[in-house]
Amino acid sequence: MFQIAEADGMHIQLIEVPYDSGWRGIRMGAGPGYFVEHGVVEKLRAAGHVVELECIEAQRLFLAENYTAFELNRQLATHVRAARERGAMPLVLAGNCNSALGILGGCEAAQAGVIWFDAHGDFNTPETTTGGFLDGMGLAIATGRCWSPLARSISGFTPVPDERVLLVGVRQLDDGEQELLVRSRITLLKGERIRALGISGSLEPALDGLRAHVQHVYLHIDLDVLDTSIGRANSYAEPGGLLIEEMKQAITLIARRFDIAAVAFTSYDPSGDPAGHIFRAGIQIMEHVLTAVS
Repeated sequence: MFQIAEADGMHIQLIEVPYDSGWRGIRMGAGPGYFVEHGVVEKLRAAGHVVELECIEAQRLFLAENYTAFELNRQLATHVRAARERGAMPLVLAGNCNSALGILGGCEAAQAGVIWFDAHGDFNTPETTTGGFLDGMGLAIATGRCWSPLARSISGFTPVPDERVLLVGVRQLDDGEQELLVRSRITLLKGERIRALGISGSLEPALDGLRAHVQHVYLHIDLDVLDTSIGRANSYAEPGGLLIEEMKQAITLIARRFDIAAVAFTSYDPSGDPAGHIFRAGIQIMEHVLTAVS
């Protein structure tokens, strides 16, 4: 379990992974630094948490998407594991969703479930993708469908069985990944189903089903799961997403049922959010996660 820092606070290990497609500080890779530069550490400390900050850096000057992504994930697994061993809650700010691979490695993926909030499926493979975007394959890699030799190079990582995965808030799927998801045993809650049934009506049965398989989960929050009426988390944002209060309600339901082993906030491009609406929403949701866990 995580150490309680004060009466209402926790010991938080905040880990930056400021890369997008192998490049540092560009596009969604600028998001982690934006959160730090605009006071996330101070805000969490003001809420009563003890916060330590560290940043994962690529070790080679030549940055290539595939090589760099897996190198970062190998480092990330080590940092997440070390945080958990000393009783700190790993809270990762990452440019790309494939950071989930390193986080799962640090959480010992063989025992973990995954609750993945995202506007997209991230379920393409090299055979289905039409754009070649490695970050559109994050969940497919996590469940063992592609890039398996490189994924095995991440300490502690093993593919997560489909029945341990809940994918929430999706509004946009490529044809190939739609077909893969239909054939999978992953529980998929699309945005339209959530709109029709509400958070409680749609999410609680799915969480109860997941609870039959696992007791602790990795909580993945791609900020483009939020509705575009709030703001645009990145250039891939889609309408029909979740509102801030709906995200908070969902997190409360999750925390009542599971030990949240680690949490990540990903895919925030501050250049598309000049008024800072998504940034402030992210802070609210982050604080709610920590309150729910503690």
